[in-house]
Amino acid sequence: MAKLFHKSMISLLVVVSSVAFAAPAVPSAAAKAAFERGEKALEGGTYDAAVKAYEDALKATPGYAAAMNGMGSALFKLNKREEAIAQFKAATEADPGLKLAWFNLGFSSRKTQDFATAAKAYEKYTALDATDPDGFYGLAESYKQSSQPEKAISAYETYIKKETRPTEQKYVDRAKESIAQLKAAAAKPAETAKTTPTTTTTTTTTPPPAAKPDLPSQPLPSLSARKMKEGEDFMAEKKYREASFSFQDAVNADPNNVEALFKLGNSYAVLGYYSQAIEKWNQVSSLTQDPSVKKSAQDNISRAQQKLASSGGGSPQEAGKQPGTGPIADTTRQQARQYYEQAVQLINQRKFGEALSSLNDCLKLEPALSVGYIARGSTLIGLRRFAEAAIDYQYALKLDSNLSSPLYGLAEAYRGMNRVDDARTYYQRYVSSAATDVRPELQSDARSKLDQLR
Repeated sequence: MAKLFHKSMISLLVVVSSVAFAAPAVPSAAAKAAFERGEKALEGGTYDAAVKAYEDALKATPGYAAAMNGMGSALFKLNKREEAIAQFKAATEADPGLKLAWFNLGFSSRKTQDFATAAKAYEKYTALDATDPDGFYGLAESYKQSSQPEKAISAYETYIKKETRPTEQKYVDRAKESIAQLKAAAAKPAETAKTTPTTTTTTTTTPPPAAKPDLPSQPLPSLSARKMKEGEDFMAEKKYREASFSFQDAVNADPNNVEALFKLGNSYAVLGYYSQAIEKWNQVSSLTQDPSVKKSAQDNISRAQQKLASSGGGSPQEAGKQPGTGPIADTTRQQARQYYEQAVQLINQRKFGEALSSLNDCLKLEPALSVGYIARGSTLIGLRRFAEAAIDYQYALKLDSNLSSPLYGLAEAYRGMNRVDDARTYYQRYVSSAATDVRPELQSDARSKLDQLR
């Protein structure tokens, strides 16, 4: 069986190398109908149904950017943030002119505190739509959190000029407050320089330690209090994920705000992130001088530890385990392999949408099947979903670091994303690999592509 898989995997790599990077896909009538079902389900709050409808749209028309964007929105609502971001990235790659995908990539990246990615996405969005003030606010926030104060001030000022909606004036006030904070922070070094006596003596000074990028240089109690109130409102509405973001913002504004830390721990616990909750309550215990608060934190820690113990120590991801750990019945494994072989045939017929469905079924049954992730990576490249393909190839390497096939796949995925330096790195690694699954003809192809990318 292993030899059969090895041959299949080789044929998949040939498919990967032959994929062309074409113009945005034009949806078929069936794809449009499925997309509309997805939009209605998303609007109605039935997110699992929305995901299924968007998947149907992508089966009908692989590379349908609007369906990828819609699926990202549904996944984000289901708190599958990494998967959502991968979909938004794939949508921008499939159609770089799709404004909404760039906005969603910026928003989701900002909410997961990947401010560098958020800033780049908002830059693209505001270039495509300079009339929408929301894009400039997101851009300003991303610049601020990634320590680019001058750019942040400029973006805030643009936002203020463009924002005319009465319902959004609270954000105008926040933008003005942020501008004042950033300008005050920039003025401090200049004031210090004016009051410091100069000397002709040459001295060697030790530079100050770098400030943490996501924390203010000094506590901002008013901002922290406002963000905490935001979090409390979200908790009352049972929007626990949004609440955790607001409480985290409150802690960022004032790291010693014991109440914000405590409530951030509460929001994590409600979401099932017990390890993170325990960490926050431990911080509360070390900071507070109030015996009752300390006792409450310790009680919560004990309950969270019991929850962790009863669930076998938390989720596999939380425990840092490999995906798919645990025994698999022979009948389950056999069914998974059947799905895999079916997918290989579909890929060789370039029926990527159908192949993706088979591989999803395969990996649900056997989540540690490394060649399954390689095959799905090849399928996703066929669908022009390069960011998702890269995730699968990385996963395959995590499962089996001795394979060379994921190296070639990563090179192809990064080439599709126009990440030239990364593509070169992985082509070179494939050329230099001595793994048992390496193919001389693909090494030759990788050398040729290295020459093209120089």
